[in-house]
Amino acid sequence: THCEQHMKPNSQNTEVKYQCYDSYTNGDLKHYSRYNTNATCVNGGGKWLYNRTVMETLSLNAAMCTAQNTSGRVFWGKVFEGDAATCYVVPPPMECRTANWSRVNHLGNGRDGQPLSYKWRIPHFLSGKEKRCVLRIRYNISTDDYNPAATFSQHNRNAALGRRSPVEQNPNINIGSNTNQALRLAINTAQFGRTFQDRSHVIRLVNRTSLGKPNSDSISIKNLNVRGKRGNIVQTFPSVEYDFVPTRMEINASDHIHIQWTGSNTHNNGNPAGDGQAGDAGEGTRGTDRHNIVEISSPNVNYPLPWESAGMFKNASVYWTSFGKDKTTLTAQDLAVAMASAGYFECFDGCAKDAKSATTALNNLLNNAPASFRGAVLSFPASSVRDTIYNFICSRNNNFTNRSQKGKITVRRDANAAKQ
Repeated sequence: THCEQHMKPNSQNTEVKYQCYDSYTNGDLKHYSRYNTNATCVNGGGKWLYNRTVMETLSLNAAMCTAQNTSGRVFWGKVFEGDAATCYVVPPPMECRTANWSRVNHLGNGRDGQPLSYKWRIPHFLSGKEKRCVLRIRYNISTDDYNPAATFSQHNRNAALGRRSPVEQNPNINIGSNTNQALRLAINTAQFGRTFQDRSHVIRLVNRTSLGKPNSDSISIKNLNVRGKRGNIVQTFPSVEYDFVPTRMEINASDHIHIQWTGSNTHNNGNPAGDGQAGDAGEGTRGTDRHNIVEISSPNVNYPLPWESAGMFKNASVYWTSFGKDKTTLTAQDLAVAMASAGYFECFDGCAKDAKSATTALNNLLNNAPASFRGAVLSFPASSVRDTIYNFICSRNNNFTNRSQKGKITVRRDANAAKQ
């Protein structure tokens, strides 16, 4: 494919890239230049220097750096041609894959009725330092009306040279009748080969040592989050309404789950409202997102289980929390209260924000609860007899006549579970 044969070997993950650097009057290098080739750069008085893409640098000398290179991605050298040599880690090669099928102009579910997604394995950082990651999401619209790998600016229309562009704005096309009858095509050349929906997000990656487990780097931690935005099916188009993601998660007893979500208090879907309709139908205060987790007995019901009948958080092992008590003193009831209140209460009893002695009640639609929740890292035991299933809903957004916000965790059966 074009991606495997051209983009992957020539990406910044693999190949060192050069750039022209002009200088300020004091000699410092600028971060931009009008020149983009070696010849024009040098002729224009600039410096043609390489700048290597790296994941991070390590505080190691040359010998220690070389010894660290067990993965084939740790090297001693210059990251930027103008700097001194250092120990650096290069990223893995870029991944090429075919996008999953989706309905045209829709950002929702795929053929199997589940959310379209990309399973990203978060990279391991040898330094063990906390990282701030910028995630940039884009999608492109391409066309087969011309070869994108062999079509450049010199192919633009030029009447003086008698040259026609491979595509033209709203062209009239002769359909071949003897009357020279033409039909107009609806083609906007600005939409050909264009990038849409450029979105950037900042993520904080935390060191796993906070889990307090040996060999924590080898533990599989899966993310349980939310997707969608406030509104009904028409108002959210081409996005979707609120839902858990993944809606159905299958894990082993050795896997961990980080339950967390983000939300906003300034949701705005006023006119012109983009592709959908204006408005933000939903529960609670307008313009706000809220989520929580309460257990239900099956996907077919909409009433939460009473604490006496619930089992999800009673069976969970806690390895890290963003709230309340230390994980060693946090009880199952504390955990259930924090999840049900979206973090408004951090425990049932015995912490600064407990439910038992609270002077300000939690609003029943979570209006005074936090919009975002950093949550907790949990694991669930397996049965030696059958899969263990936990079902749950968001009490605020699960609106029976409009939308369903339900999730399901399946812990796979383990024949050796009884022996552990």
